Amino acid sequence: MFRLMFGGKKETFKPVKHHAPGSKREQYSNFTLKTLGSGDITGAVKLPPGEELNEWIAANTVDFYNELSLMWGIICDVGVPPVEAGEGFPPGFQYLRSASTPTAAMLFKNNTNTSCSGPEYIDFVMSWVDKEISDGVLFPRNASTPFPKNFMQCVRVIYTRLFRIFAIVYYHHYAQLEESGAVSHLNTSFKHFIFFIWEYDLVSETEQEALADIIKEIKLRHATAFPNRVRTASANASFSEGV
Repeated sequence: MFRLMFGGKKETFKPVKHHAPGSKREQYSNFTLKTLGSGDITGAVKLPPGEELNEWIAANTVDFYNELSLMWGIICDVGVPPVEAGEGFPPGFQYLRSASTPTAAMLFKNNTNTSCSGPEYIDFVMSWVDKEISDGVLFPRNASTPFPKNFMQCVRVIYTRLFRIFAIVYYHHYAQLEESGAVSHLNTSFKHFIFFIWEYDLVSETEQEALADIIKEIKLRHATAFPNRVRTASANASFSEGV
């Protein structure tokens, strides 16, 4: 994955979101990075015994945001060609950008969506997620503040949008990562993300159709970890394990 690949030496697309020193989220992040470094992706997504689920998901959300910010920064360094509005998405999909930036809880009631290109959508999502995870109500900054009751509802929207970034990258920016020698890290990062959303049911099966062939291959390789996940469909990029 990209954090292991660059060790914090590479600039991200958006500023890195740091966990508070000594906080549970920092501990969770370090645990996840260590577990991933050992090659145990399944263990990296499991809630540690006795720990609080919302804190665990919050820590991982920030880390996935940082991971995608680093990935998109690499792609932008190589160069992103101009793309017209409505283009640059997985076949059969078009993701719309909200005219405003509502909170995740309001997303499904928002009817002011506009057409954009794939790269524009990624820029929008990264800026939007940045605001969401910086919201001290949605992502409390100290252990004494409870998470809002709609936290999981909001987080599912965040993960859905982050999944769409992976889908856009696989179909339209794979070559830039090949040029940077980062494809194996993309694959490992995506597998970690997929394991996490399966573990906590964060992205709908319909959304996952955008990368159905890649997901199907992951499921076949790891059937014992997720025996109830069975899908089919189509994507162009090949999947190979990375570090």
